[in-house]
Amino acid sequence: MSNSRRYNYRKKILRLIFVLLLISLVGLIFFEIRAKPVIIEMAVAQSENIASAIIENAIVTILYENDITYSSLVDVEKDKDGRVVTVKADTIKMNMLKSKIGAEISNDILETDSREISIPLGTIIGISALSGKGPKIKTTVTLASNVTSTINNSFTSSGINQTLHEIYVNVNATIYVIMPKNSATAEVDSNYCIAQTVIIGTVPETFADFQNKGEQNE
Repeated sequence: MSNSRRYNYRKKILRLIFVLLLISLVGLIFFEIRAKPVIIEMAVAQSENIASAIIENAIVTILYENDITYSSLVDVEKDKDGRVVTVKADTIKMNMLKSKIGAEISNDILETDSREISIPLGTIIGISALSGKGPKIKTTVTLASNVTSTINNSFTSSGINQTLHEIYVNVNATIYVIMPKNSATAEVDSNYCIAQTVIIGTVPETFADFQNKGEQNE
């Protein structure tokens, strides 16, 4: 093979390598642009599920450990005829309960081990026929949070001359989803009934100290 032929051959090989590298680079850029929002979306969805389970478990744990009942949170006063005239909240106990629930949730989220999530390549590409198929793209998710808890209550009719009084703890958690190359936030709201009773008679005109003040935990 002459020198000119060798030169042309090498030149073709170099061109081919350059084209292949260029195609690979464009493919990687396209994949990165396409993959990033899908990975973030699925990571956020899974993180919301994890956080919701943590919140419910933390509330149940605190209620059980502190033996929380309706009578431990509320003092019901009756007149001489047995009619309920005042429903008064134990604000100290309720504030302590809010703080414990918020702290428990924050600690549990913080102590949650990093999770590895896997997303099928077909889902990332966005072709419906390939959704859920193909090799798995993996990423690691770590959670942090800012938690606000409030206690609310409601009086609703529960039949003839009966009123259902329910006490709820509302938890709002801002979840910070941290990944190796990306990050995102998610809002998780949970409203959990922690105590209830049926009051026989008319709704009392006074139900004191049911204040919806929040406790924040980071």
